[in-house]
Amino acid sequence: MRPLRLVRGRIAIKLTLTLVGFVALTMLLLGLALDRALESFAGESLQARLLTTRQVILVSGLAAMGVAFAIGLFVARRVTRPVVEMQAIARRMSEGDFAVHAPVRSPDEIGSLGRALNVMAGRLRDKIRDLEQEQAKATAILDGMVEGVLAVDGHNLIVLMNERARAMFALGPSPAAGRPFLEVIRNVDLHEIFRQSRIGDGVTRRELRLSTPLERRLQVNAVRLALGRDEVGVVMVLHDVTELRRLEQVRTEFIANVSHEVRTPLTAIQGYLETLLAGALEEPEHARKFLEIVFRHTERLGRLLNDLTDLSNIELGKVSLRLQPASVPEIVESVLTIIRPKAETGEVSLTSEVPRDLPLVRADHDRLVQILINLVDNAVKYTPQAGRVTVRARPQGSALVLVTVSDTGVGIPRLDLPRVTERFYRVDKARSRELGGTGLGLAIVKHLVLAHGGELTIESDFGQGTEVSFTLPEAP
Repeated sequence: MRPLRLVRGRIAIKLTLTLVGFVALTMLLLGLALDRALESFAGESLQARLLTTRQVILVSGLAAMGVAFAIGLFVARRVTRPVVEMQAIARRMSEGDFAVHAPVRSPDEIGSLGRALNVMAGRLRDKIRDLEQEQAKATAILDGMVEGVLAVDGHNLIVLMNERARAMFALGPSPAAGRPFLEVIRNVDLHEIFRQSRIGDGVTRRELRLSTPLERRLQVNAVRLALGRDEVGVVMVLHDVTELRRLEQVRTEFIANVSHEVRTPLTAIQGYLETLLAGALEEPEHARKFLEIVFRHTERLGRLLNDLTDLSNIELGKVSLRLQPASVPEIVESVLTIIRPKAETGEVSLTSEVPRDLPLVRADHDRLVQILINLVDNAVKYTPQAGRVTVRARPQGSALVLVTVSDTGVGIPRLDLPRVTERFYRVDKARSRELGGTGLGLAIVKHLVLAHGGELTIESDFGQGTEVSFTLPEAP
């Protein structure tokens, strides 16, 4: 407020001095005129009157000067008050407060200045509101992107970082804009990409690996960002390709596994057929044995192709389930009848603990048989002599039936449990191939259970057996 008071005081002083000067000059001229007019007279009485007149003029002049001073102060206040208010409003506008309104009391220049300030404040409010809306839209678009966006200026300070980029580097809620790039993100490869992009031309593409907070693979596209005449920054787009690389690895492993699984029986078939064509056909005892081996390998190859076709159709949703009420006890009994000869050959006890009054389930009869045959057959394969395989079923929760196949076999190591339902994954590869497995049984079981709306769980300890359970919805 001190500058405002100085302005008001200066204007008041100038006005007052002007009025006082004008009054003093008038009184001086009037006194000089009276002196010249009365000097021509020589009487003492006239001199006394002249002295009295001068005193009257002096008192009148002082009174006039007081009145002039009061008028000056009044006029100064009337003139300076609007100016002071305009200056205060201009200061608040410079501080960002555009909601102020300048008073307009007169049609003169002061009033015109107030109207101009009000129009300017309104236009600034509209412009700032538009800019805020545009900034909100840009922020919403950037935060909605699946790619991370990171912009850094020429002083290595972060200009912009969207929500996805913050999640990739686990930065938390603290703001990153305005902070040094090297301080916020501590990744040597990303800093090298930033350096090369700022000094190079075109788009810099690189793939890097993040080890924290999670193992990730990021594809980075970086390009120079011109922020000013002499300031060059970098904008980077980060795309998470972790799942893509994992799928590529799965595809590569799948092709390798299929090639290996197909090559093994084909090599055996080709070898034995070459032996037969080379003269073994003339030896009946050897010829029959070789043909039996060729037949077993063709069966194995056929099972592999059938399983691949089933799994592909299930994953692509080409298998339409004929869901209808089905009896779990009857299906379990039919499956055990199919597997029992194999179990007796391996001296494995095969039992059922399924109550007859179990509620009906809503399932595809043939696919449920396929699920149980795969599970019971696996249990018998990996259970040694004098072992036991048991099938149980019971109601669980609301409108669910839990079916369990347990054995006392070799079990599965805990590290292998998360992957046993993957295609071609085997815990003991040599033994699995020796027993004729394709490595696709549990993968098919998992997809069929999910297609029925159930859930598959596997619990096992190495050397202590395995328990595979799945749920099915009850029939309405």
